[in-house]
Amino acid sequence: MLITKNIQKFSHTLNVLYVEDNHELRKATAMLLEPFFAKVDLAENGEEGLQHYNNGEYDIIVTDINMPRMNGLEMIDRIREINPEQKIIAITAHDEQETLIGMIRKGISSFILKPIVLEEMLKVLYPICRDADTYNVNALLFKELHEERNKLKQQVRTLEAQLHAITVKNQQVEELFFQNNPEDTELLFKEYFAKDEDQGYEKVLFMSEDADEMKELLGEIPNLLIRYCGDRDSAKIDTIAEHIVKIGHTLRLYTPFMDLLANNMEELAYAMGEGSAFVALIEAKPEMVLKLFDAVCIDMTLYIDRFTIESMAMKNIHHIHQPTAMSIQQIIALIRPEDVEEGNIEFF
Repeated sequence: MLITKNIQKFSHTLNVLYVEDNHELRKATAMLLEPFFAKVDLAENGEEGLQHYNNGEYDIIVTDINMPRMNGLEMIDRIREINPEQKIIAITAHDEQETLIGMIRKGISSFILKPIVLEEMLKVLYPICRDADTYNVNALLFKELHEERNKLKQQVRTLEAQLHAITVKNQQVEELFFQNNPEDTELLFKEYFAKDEDQGYEKVLFMSEDADEMKELLGEIPNLLIRYCGDRDSAKIDTIAEHIVKIGHTLRLYTPFMDLLANNMEELAYAMGEGSAFVALIEAKPEMVLKLFDAVCIDMTLYIDRFTIESMAMKNIHHIHQPTAMSIQQIIALIRPEDVEEGNIEFF
């Protein structure tokens, strides 16, 4: 009774494949196994057993050795090619030392001698079920830890991107402050932080489908940049440019208020596709480029969220998306430094 309870403690979540050519023995042994396991699948020869194995997931294989079409040893060899760690119990009528040693060399976990006696079978099953359950528990814990680690990495990445966006904005404001005379600076900031005022009669909102698609594309862009830095796959740069063009085209569908952003995004995509300048830039200054793209993507995401519920037709709309356009122009200026006129803003 004690060993039965011990086995059930470990076996109740396990799946077993039992392969035996003798119909009566297969049926009788299956009845012994079924109370212990979550699932017991049956096969009458090695070929059928291998088909089951290829189509399912089994913690333990219990198999006869001498069977027609494909014997147990051949099936075990094929299974070992798929999963060298698979736990296998062989049922055999032979107890000769040479035969058993040959089976051990094939990686068989344990043996049950015919005729099958319940008590002896339980003694064989107990350590194998215990080990299989421990393996599954550890695998599940590893999976959960891996998922939690990925969540934490994403949270860190999000905080890092937000910090990048704040840093870029601070640098932009600082440069604007120092590159204008005090009177112009005062007017600039007064307009920049002016209260939003609707134009009154026109309502322009992003459709939810367009908003969701643009935000998804914006979320992918920094991740593609990070992955490019790891594998140097130029297809990722092409994908980023395609994302940017698609966002620009979507913006242009709505209102002329979007033209500034749409034009800048399309110009950025075009600059990225010109020769190898962008590739050289990101390889030379990856952190700088990522900071600017983080700033653009976060700004754009917030911008899209806002104007999914608020009208884009307002008096100072150009000041709302001007910082984003400024960040895009910074990236373009880094790609095409020859186009930057003397005296223009350079933030890095």
